[in-house]
Amino acid sequence: MVKCPDPKCNDILEPYDCISIIPKEVFERWENALCENLVLASQKFYCPYNDCSAMLVNDVKGVVTVSECPHCHRLFCAQCKVSWHAGVDCREFQSLKVGQRGAEDLMVMELAKNNNWKRCPKCSFYVERNKGCNRIICRCGHHFCYGCGSTWKNNCHYKCAVQL
Repeated sequence: MVKCPDPKCNDILEPYDCISIIPKEVFERWENALCENLVLASQKFYCPYNDCSAMLVNDVKGVVTVSECPHCHRLFCAQCKVSWHAGVDCREFQSLKVGQRGAEDLMVMELAKNNNWKRCPKCSFYVERNKGCNRIICRCGHHFCYGCGSTWKNNCHYKCAVQL
């Protein structure tokens, strides 16, 4: 709220009272700020693309994932509030470390999923098993089971059970 600058006046200035004395772009920003303040914080979020950042309102009941920004027309995940993470569900995306959430990282993850590649539980390097048993020795020297992804134990229930 903006109070009247006259010390003897206690009135509140409305935006249209000032339209003739402030620049048009300042007036528009003021109007936008007033509109944004009317929307509950729990319902509003912003387009995740830095060159857009348009305010969006979640007025849908239930879970919404893939959505299109009505301003820049790019896809984003309304649940995670990030650009669309194709091939990775929201729970998996949210469990990723910040350095693994980039578009290129997500493409590699989708490629790995499509090719049934596994990650070493020690160094997170992707490996591909094309023949032999499930015991994998990663380039870091760690032994793990290709079937269940855990550190290799002599009694692993996946032990050589899956043949390609």
